[in-house]
Amino acid sequence: MWVYDPRRVAWADLEDYFYQLDVHESQLHLVLQLPGFGMLSALAILAAIGDITRFPDAKHLVGYAGLGARIHDSGLTTRSGKITKAGRKDLRAALVEAAQVAANFHPFWKAELARLEPRLGRNKAIVAIARRLLVAVWHVLSKQTVDCHAEPEHLARKFIQVAHSIGKHSRPEGQTAVAFARQQLDRLHYGQHLTHVRWGSKKPPLTLPPSSLLSKTD
Repeated sequence: MWVYDPRRVAWADLEDYFYQLDVHESQLHLVLQLPGFGMLSALAILAAIGDITRFPDAKHLVGYAGLGARIHDSGLTTRSGKITKAGRKDLRAALVEAAQVAANFHPFWKAELARLEPRLGRNKAIVAIARRLLVAVWHVLSKQTVDCHAEPEHLARKFIQVAHSIGKHSRPEGQTAVAFARQQLDRLHYGQHLTHVRWGSKKPPLTLPPSSLLSKTD
């Protein structure tokens, strides 16, 4: 079984798993939409979780990852302590790495880090964000829905990046990166009215194909 280790992870570690995975029929797009997750960490999450229906709610998934807090009860006061670390180490590693990225670059999670860090310190704040990201993972996989903090253009850029990462051989014949991004957005039923995506220093921005979800009268 492949175990995710961010210190040694490489594309070669995932080669067999990745080429057996149909990226167009998998749940990969659901995890990739979340802030902080790249291809490797999203695959690690899916490999570790397996069938999401094994977890009746997000609390069970958090416990499986060992990201739940220990409870200390003295009889007079009850307080939460460190995380249990009783679950899967590879799943925690992927989530903590994703939390670091999200807290550095995504507006919502940057604000969360700024709110939590003065009280908890950076390390505990990152763990708290990792825990909340795992709750989001459970939600999007269980409900097959878009992340509540998603932004259409940000998602489109991310899917274009994914398209370049997986290469032409892993996309339907003739499908461009922007067509792949539109397909993934449509699978999420999101961003139907987005037409252009800023991409690096390119001017003008990239043009997305029309959404298949829009009627001809829209």
